[in-house]
Amino acid sequence: MDPVAALAFGGLAATYLFLRFLLYLTQDAREPPSIVNWMPFFSPLVGMIGEKSKFYLRLRDAYKLPIYTLRLPFARIYVVNSTDLIPLLQKQWRTISFAAIAADAGSLVGMSKEAVKVMHDNITSEHGFSVSWPRFIMPAMSPGKDLDTMNRTAITVFAAETEKPRAQGAVAVGLGEWSRQAMVTATTEAVWGPQNPYRDADVAESWKTFESGFLTLSMFPFAKLFFPKLICAREHAAAAMIEYMRRGGYKTASGLVRKRFEHHHDQFGLGIDDIARGELGNTFAVLGNSTPCALWVLFHIFSDNQVLQDVRRELSALVQESLEDGGDAVCSIDLASIRTSCPVLLSTFQETLRYRAVNPGPRVLIEDVLLDGRILLKKGSMLMIPAPVQHTSVLAWGNDAGEFDHMRFARKPEPGRKGPNRVAFRAFGGGHILCPGRHFASTEIMALSALMVLQFDIVPVGASKWVEPTWKNSPAQAGFPVPDEDIMVELRPRLPSKRWQVIYSGSDEAINIVSEDIAANRK
Repeated sequence: MDPVAALAFGGLAATYLFLRFLLYLTQDAREPPSIVNWMPFFSPLVGMIGEKSKFYLRLRDAYKLPIYTLRLPFARIYVVNSTDLIPLLQKQWRTISFAAIAADAGSLVGMSKEAVKVMHDNITSEHGFSVSWPRFIMPAMSPGKDLDTMNRTAITVFAAETEKPRAQGAVAVGLGEWSRQAMVTATTEAVWGPQNPYRDADVAESWKTFESGFLTLSMFPFAKLFFPKLICAREHAAAAMIEYMRRGGYKTASGLVRKRFEHHHDQFGLGIDDIARGELGNTFAVLGNSTPCALWVLFHIFSDNQVLQDVRRELSALVQESLEDGGDAVCSIDLASIRTSCPVLLSTFQETLRYRAVNPGPRVLIEDVLLDGRILLKKGSMLMIPAPVQHTSVLAWGNDAGEFDHMRFARKPEPGRKGPNRVAFRAFGGGHILCPGRHFASTEIMALSALMVLQFDIVPVGASKWVEPTWKNSPAQAGFPVPDEDIMVELRPRLPSKRWQVIYSGSDEAINIVSEDIAANRK
């Protein structure tokens, strides 16, 4: 063998053996088994980058472990497969923390060091900044006056957005871009109010650029040097939000923004500029998942004639027709009624969440935890409960877990058929870490879907049937897949001679989305 080649081979072999020995020394026998170690510390990265969420499905099916460890350079990740472990983990919310991840996001949006320190203080206490604020805003996001106002504003926007293509007749659009624009406009108007900074198209585009690189900035140091475009986009959006806050825009915004301001400023002393930058992170919370989810709900409804017929039938029953003084026909609907009177639409929405969600459900270990008295989880590690792993579990959902069943959440219990597993349903998190905006997002997406079903037939352009888009290049941080290419469709107005009157009267009842909502409604 060539001496140079022999030296190189020997060096590689020595490095490999050293890494294997290092992994052995640093892996406690009580920890979940460490897997995917053909190249210690580096081989998991290959699967995580190349396969994304499908990586965890493959490992679940190959190893059949309740929980396992992935060892990375200077880090370890515990991945949970077993649904039975989830309640145990949720009880440890102080030490298996999402708040610590939220606090780290302060640096990503450019908040000051002083503000970031406040966010990290008392990270395990209910009185600390990052743990307390989700609960502080709950009154504004729970059924009631504030939430009704947000929903009403969003639905007013949706009614205007759907009227535009109706006025044009049949029109070709990219369904992803059209639904995204409708969701962004409706959501930002509902959240930030009359002075909404995202009305400026350049600001909205800067946010979109920053959003796409959010994970990139979180992973790489010296971001200003290597990713100037992302930093420039962030600063442009931040400048607009700072100006919004300085003008007092929050005073006429939604109850959500006002409660956040009260918490951040009045209770914890954050300055206006830091609060404004924090709103960039909150923009990700209110738009990051709802916009792609809306696309997938529309896709599943319109790509399956049975789903479309079932949803349209129950929605049509809510429409009231009348004649104006001039003899013109008017179709009226109160979209508040879809929350309780459209079980098929609700089930289709929930099934889309189950079938499409890819959020990893990350947490950070603040301290060592001995789970169930036997499983050691080490301080500083990350823990994940990937939604696809839970949502495709045959044990949790039955043999048809891999199929889309729009009636899954509406069907009455049947012998031999598993009903919805509320613990395994992870689209909105669970336990102490439950998405406070779930009622707003759910109403928004179902309202937009309802208007589209009632007012349009949607058919694919240039194809005889719908084709599911690929999403190989979807951003890793996306909670729902972002298609590689848009779905080109034609919007064909139904009943074009009739005028639509859309209202939202409000509701004091929570939608039964997660187990916590069901329990609350039973009280």
